[in-house]
Amino acid sequence: MLTFSLRGGIHPAYHKELASEHPIEPFPLPKRLEIPLSQHLGLPAAAVVSRGDEVSAGNVIAEAPKLISAHVHTPAAGKVRSVVQKPLPGGRMCDYVQVDVDEEATEAHEWRARSVDLAEVDAQWLARTSREAGIVGMGGATFPTDVKLSPPPTAKLDVFILNGAECEPYLTCDHRMMVEHTHEILQGIELAHTAFGFSRVIIGIEENKPDALEAFRRESARFPDMPLEVAPLETRYPQGAEKVLIESTTKRVVPAGKLPFEVGVVAANVQTMYALQQAAYLGKPLIERIVTVSGAGIATPKNLRVPVGTPVADLAEFCGGFSERTTKVVMGGPMTGIALPSLDYSVTKGSGGLLFLTQQDYPDESPCIKCGSCVDVCPMRLMPLKLAAFAKAGKFEEAKATNLADCFECGCCAWACPANIKILSWIKYAKNYVRVKGI
Repeated sequence: MLTFSLRGGIHPAYHKELASEHPIEPFPLPKRLEIPLSQHLGLPAAAVVSRGDEVSAGNVIAEAPKLISAHVHTPAAGKVRSVVQKPLPGGRMCDYVQVDVDEEATEAHEWRARSVDLAEVDAQWLARTSREAGIVGMGGATFPTDVKLSPPPTAKLDVFILNGAECEPYLTCDHRMMVEHTHEILQGIELAHTAFGFSRVIIGIEENKPDALEAFRRESARFPDMPLEVAPLETRYPQGAEKVLIESTTKRVVPAGKLPFEVGVVAANVQTMYALQQAAYLGKPLIERIVTVSGAGIATPKNLRVPVGTPVADLAEFCGGFSERTTKVVMGGPMTGIALPSLDYSVTKGSGGLLFLTQQDYPDESPCIKCGSCVDVCPMRLMPLKLAAFAKAGKFEEAKATNLADCFECGCCAWACPANIKILSWIKYAKNYVRVKGI
């Protein structure tokens, strides 16, 4: 069978064996949730609750103020303790709703199955369902799903791609979802196919997940009306980056500065489609996600079903605690995640992993030798060394003119650099400067 490959990319040490065989475990309700109101790309949601308010599981606690935003719901019943400002991973300040959890009332709540008449499903129904449930892209980008499913009338969407690559080292949450919830994911895809009538539905999964590939091949027989293609992907980072995945599976190139609908494609993460199925068939908003807790520093790596707003310190404790050898705690994957200065943070809709790493040596940077390694591995065909040099020199206009915005921050360049130059950090610095200064 044809294996789909990509240009550039790298083969980092994956370390997925630490957690890949651990089935998903439910995480016990914490005593208090701290739910950030900016868990998505775009404007933060605006709180609609205040101190002392009683809430039930699934209640909206913050509403999206504009199109590019998302509603936020509470995963548990309880009482609002306060609305406070705290930093998000990365340092940006954000409002958090603190909820003292009523465990008994939460456990008494039932999500009741409901039927869906596919004859009534269209693009408007799909976008409305996604927006009401607060669904966002759960592969890390957190783009509001209702916006992705509302292309302009001129767009002709004919291809859907399920992004099951999960190419980041350590992370196995999507892998476990594909093995354990294959049917529900396909039901979510069926809703999108019913709305748009795709001519191709591609299930993209890296070859290092043979059990997931087999699960979709087997379950696809139950959906004979969908033009399903199970596509093995070459195991290479960053195979799961949206534009990279689109090009490797369809040979269509999304133009610079454009979105996938420009080439007739919708791509969505595994957990995003599961969340859509849960919203449609259970009326359940996006209030929990699967998180991989892994790394050499944690006692017992696990894949956990975690309520949004759960303190990450609780996850570490549940997995047996972390060792003194831990030198870095990362929210997300090691290539694109964010190092945490403390454990005083919460799980969000985009939190795919919590990693406890034990690397001891962080080599010093040396001068660039113009070897071109960063250029060779860049999947977007950029000149990372130039972008970093422009950022160092404060030449931000030149960086922008050198296709700065096309970098999706995969980190391949920094990984491949023999001089240990923090290329990605300089590129992020330049992008932030351009954004803040309005260049």
